[in-house]
Order: sequence, then C-alpha cells, then structure tokens
Amino acid sequence: LKSMKFLDSGITVQVKNSLNLLTLTTCVFVSLEGLIFYSKLFTVKLSIPIRVYLKIAVLFFFVNLCNNYAVRCNIYFPLFIIFKSGSLLANIVFGYLLRGHHYSSREVFAVLMVTGGIAIFTLASYEPKASAAAPASSEMSMFLSIPIFFIGIALLTIALTLSAYLGVCQEDMYRIYGKHAKESMYMVHFLSIPAFALVGNDIVEAFYAASNTPPISMLGYDMLLPSAWCSIFGICILQYVCINNVCRLTALTSSLNVTMVISLRKFLSLFVSFVVFENALNIFHFSGAVFVFMGSLMFSKAL
Repeated sequence: LKSMKFLDSGITVQVKNSLNLLTLTTCVFVSLEGLIFYSKLFTVKLSIPIRVYLKIAVLFFFVNLCNNYAVRCNIYFPLFIIFKSGSLLANIVFGYLLRGHHYSSREVFAVLMVTGGIAIFTLASYEPKASAAAPASSEMSMFLSIPIFFIGIALLTIALTLSAYLGVCQEDMYRIYGKHAKESMYMVHFLSIPAFALVGNDIVEAFYAASNTPPISMLGYDMLLPSAWCSIFGICILQYVCINNVCRLTALTSSLNVTMVISLRKFLSLFVSFVVFENALNIFHFSGAVFVFMGSLMFSKAL
C-alpha cells in the first residue's frame, strides 16, 4: 500500500490530471490478464450473463470517475478519507432500504465507532497545504457558478452513494448466479473500458504528457521507457493485487463485511505511514485508534 501511494503521488506530480489515465490503464491490465488466463481468449463460457455485468460495470466506472474528478476540486485528503470511511454507514442504509437487511445494534454501533475513529485520526493528521484547483475543475466551477470545493463534495457524495449501491448489486449477483470472483473482476473491468471514451480528451492529454517525461535511468544508462510509464505500470501491478483480493473477498462474505475490511485496511495504511515517517502522535490520534480498535472488536464479536 505504501509503495502504491508513493508511485501514485509520483505520477500525479509528473503528469497533471492523470487519474483517468491510471484508471483506464488498470482496467486494460486487469482485462488482458483475465482475457488470457481466465477467458482463454473468449473460449470459456461465462457463468453470469453479460447484462448483469453491464449494470455493475456502469456503476464501477462512474464511482471511479467521480472520485477522480473530486481530487481536482481542492478536496483535502482528510475529507477524502472521511468520505471513504462513510461507505460503512452508506452500506448499512442501502442494505436496509433496498434489501431489507436488519443489522443489530451492536453492528451499527461498531460501524459508528470505526467511522468516527477514522475521522478523528485523519483530522488530527491534517496539515494544511496550499493547493490550486486544476484548470478543468476551475472552468467547471466558473461554468456552474458553484465554488469548486462544493463541486468536489457533490462528486464524493455521488461516488459514496453509487459505491454502496454497487456493493449491494454485487452481493445480489453472487447470491443469484453463484460466486465467480475471477470472472467478475475480468468482466467488470473489460466492459467498463468503452466508457472511458467520455473522457477521451483528458486521457489523451495525460497519455502524451506521460510519454514526454524523462526516461528512467538504470546503472547510469537511460532506458527507452519514460519514467511516468514506469510508475503507471508499477501502479497497475499493485492495483491488480488489491483488486484481486477484494473481488475474492466480495465473493466470500457480505458487502458490509467487505466494506469494513477495506476501511480498516485504509486506516492501517494511514496509521503505518504516520508512524514510519515519525510524526508525533497526540491524544486525538490515540483516541481515533482506540475507537477503530474497539469498533473492530465489537464488529467481529470478539467483545
């Protein structure tokens, strides 16, 4: 996770507005792997109908698109993490409203503790930095006459809502058609690729910018591969590992359990990075960590 964050930070510094390119590249990478090793070049019959995957692929695409554009809207990193942790509550709401799932008071309280703990720890770690909105986002703000920050909040809210609904849809799919995690990962990424034509100009600009970065150097020699593309390929591999594990987990347990695991993973990544870089921990960090720890134990019924 730290390696992926480091590479991701590097590529966004080298190539402005590169997140859509990164998302597309990851989709292509996952699709090629699935096409070769799972689909055997379309010779293996699908276990789940394409029409089912189409709905999930559309949701998947727009969740990523909203998150990518929200980053351009001067959204502070802590707020981004807090919105992500809010997916736990959103998952409970959608599970109850759409599928009639009933959650115990213990589960709801545990989710509130974990969400609150992540929010407290994240806010305590925040250090204000000057930032400028991306040109495209600034133009959007001027066109809509809405402050860029509120556009970012709206995009994060849409992404949060769609992500929770996506989790419910995946849960339904596995319940009806069986648990085919590898096929699902391959098909969802494959079917989402054509949708990137909607942001084609943005991706083309980022592609040329990445291709014009200085070549990487090895043993004192300049290689042909631009440094930005080296970072992009590294991110694809690490993303594949994460996506593969999440898809396998999604097929094994409920959407709420998956969301809890992902939220805890993000918190641990934040906590480890904070400790590794020798940042001073204060009472709010400890309080947030205790909330997350106690909430996790309650959720797992260890308490």
